[in-house]
Amino acid sequence: MKRQYYYKNNPIVKSIFLKMLTPTILMNLTTALASFADTVIIGHFLDDLSLSVVTFATPLYMIINTFAALFAVGGSIAMSIDSGKGSRDNANRAFSVSVELLLFTGIILLLSGIFLGKQITGWLGAGKAVFDMVQDYSVIVLVFAPIFMLNVGLAFFVRNDGRPTLSMVGMFLSIAVNIVLDIVFIGVCDWGVKGAAFATVLGQLVSVLVISTHFFSARNTLRFRFAFGKTALRIVKNGSSTALHFIYQFITILILNHFIEKLAGTSGVVVYTVVFNLYTVSLAMFEGISQTIQPMVSLYVGEKSYAKIRNTMRLAFVAIIIICGLVTCVLEIVPGVVPRIFGIEGAMIIQQSETAVRIFAVSMIIMTVNVVLGYYLQSTEHSVMAAILVSLRCFALFLGSTLVLGKIFGMNGLWGAYAVAEVLTFVIYIVMNRIMRRKLRRRGVNTNYLLLDTNVENKIICLTYSVRNDNFYDFKANVMSNVDPDMADSVKAYLDEIEKCIIYNKNRFIEAEINGAEGRIIIRDNLNHEMLPKETKKEAGYGPVLGWNRMCFERG
Repeated sequence: MKRQYYYKNNPIVKSIFLKMLTPTILMNLTTALASFADTVIIGHFLDDLSLSVVTFATPLYMIINTFAALFAVGGSIAMSIDSGKGSRDNANRAFSVSVELLLFTGIILLLSGIFLGKQITGWLGAGKAVFDMVQDYSVIVLVFAPIFMLNVGLAFFVRNDGRPTLSMVGMFLSIAVNIVLDIVFIGVCDWGVKGAAFATVLGQLVSVLVISTHFFSARNTLRFRFAFGKTALRIVKNGSSTALHFIYQFITILILNHFIEKLAGTSGVVVYTVVFNLYTVSLAMFEGISQTIQPMVSLYVGEKSYAKIRNTMRLAFVAIIIICGLVTCVLEIVPGVVPRIFGIEGAMIIQQSETAVRIFAVSMIIMTVNVVLGYYLQSTEHSVMAAILVSLRCFALFLGSTLVLGKIFGMNGLWGAYAVAEVLTFVIYIVMNRIMRRKLRRRGVNTNYLLLDTNVENKIICLTYSVRNDNFYDFKANVMSNVDPDMADSVKAYLDEIEKCIIYNKNRFIEAEINGAEGRIIIRDNLNHEMLPKETKKEAGYGPVLGWNRMCFERG
């Protein structure tokens, strides 16, 4: 058997990536389309004033999503890194503190809804004509904010614990229940906007219950315990750039609404609405690819499996080219589909929208690359660089490009600003990386996992065994010939035990990752370990990680 390095052949990385990719993208797309479906149903059964209620309440959802993403993303990164280090206690601490922060914030919002409902409605800008309806809707959303927060948080953690499909199913059911109950509560029971709010809440509750079934399954590795301390600060730092994205999005919407109104009037705002909704749905897809790499990269950072990080990022960029390339081609060929989805019929606005869609589509690939890079920096706990990247692409460069190009080229300049901001962000990121790489190397700091050292594949040996195609004894002999003598007896005993679990199946693999420099060997597999003795399973480092079994041996 020849040595098989990560960049040549790694079935486990590829398997995990593909297993995570589709459910994560679909979960994000479903969430993005939920508010759209909700708006369509409300618009069908109620009048225009009732439809505006959802628009007025949008800032509340943005606040909830901002805090939910802050704690869920930050906590899941910390959890995955600690899992990679083999510290299950610290991983569970990160999970527990995140849940506590989610619930604590949800309770604050709940109390705000009970005691400050009227003041918050006024802050949202609701006029006399819709004030009572906005207050009814907003209070319900705020009172049940803990459910919204938990739904987002648990979806992240359960996905990172190797169950992305379960998180996706929970989100799907949430939207389905929401739509059905919208029709029942609004169309049949005539509850008005209150019915829409209760339908949304019950949909979220169903998702929480479905996702929570993971905690009663044999595949669950998450354990809740009361904890706090410095872990909370670490979680906030890790999730800060994701939270900043929501904040910047809110600010830019307010600024651009006024700018476009002056630049092109109401028709310009309509076209912007089309582009913004296209951006929102596209972003869900971008985030899907980015969130796929997050648990993988964070885990491999903890394991110091630098070559696996490189392999994961390579798969992500291939996915970007294929998925975003196809979407870009469709939008360039048939851009008129987008405005017609939103019911736009005016020939002039459709023509303007088609031009806007074509120009915006040019930015999709580079935009996705930057989003993935942002998550990559978060996943490696380089929160400052991640925050800078988000601040550039979502606020400073985007807003600056929009205002400058809009004044020079009109509305077409505004759509082109997306691509200009993304290209400038990418160039600045490359420059920042080179500067930081030089500084860290002068200080003697290992930069492999931060900047993806091109020689990293030559430093780690990866041997893979396919149950269907390879000879296990050749695999074992090859592993033992590369193992540090201090670990040889333990590794051999484990391989002898694992041999009993081999069942003929083409999709079953064993991998031995040998890192001589770190004095570590990690053995991963997707075998059925029921035949392994309990004593072996209790050994330090053994357990399911991202859906695969893992055993870690270290020198000394």
